[in-house]
Amino acid sequence: MDQQTSQECKEEYDNRIMTKLKFYRPFITNNFLWEFPSHFKLKEASEFLNLSIAQTTDFISHTAKSIMRDTSIYWFLQNKHTKTIAAFISIENISDSIGNLTVLLPDLTNEEKNEIAERLVMFVKDQINLNTLQFVTLDSVIQEKFTKNGYNIGNKELKRS
Repeated sequence: MDQQTSQECKEEYDNRIMTKLKFYRPFITNNFLWEFPSHFKLKEASEFLNLSIAQTTDFISHTAKSIMRDTSIYWFLQNKHTKTIAAFISIENISDSIGNLTVLLPDLTNEEKNEIAERLVMFVKDQINLNTLQFVTLDSVIQEKFTKNGYNIGNKELKRS
């Protein structure tokens, strides 16, 4: 495959996958509703993030712009029973089948984390076809689910084998 054809393939991948990021909401699992941050009230988002209303407004504006540019995706996960934000997930700077993963799962049980991990792996692996996820820290339940689904872990990244 020559270089021009390779570039065309990359652009086709980007067009096929990236233009659809804004449509990946809501996700509904047994216990959680995955929704974009702009869906939630500022006060609730601010309390979950432990940020001021002004900082939360800037954050939500940034997430909305990034989603519409098809470069990143962000979800708050609302507990369907308590109707409160229970977790946050983002995949930022998505390009060439690589993204930066952030997962915040405060006060969740391993069963709840496993439910989230299953849906996240399905999204990353089967829906947007990311081969590499870079992270700063990652919960062990999430790591385990990715490694059981064909990703190797090393040097702050998950890489599909």
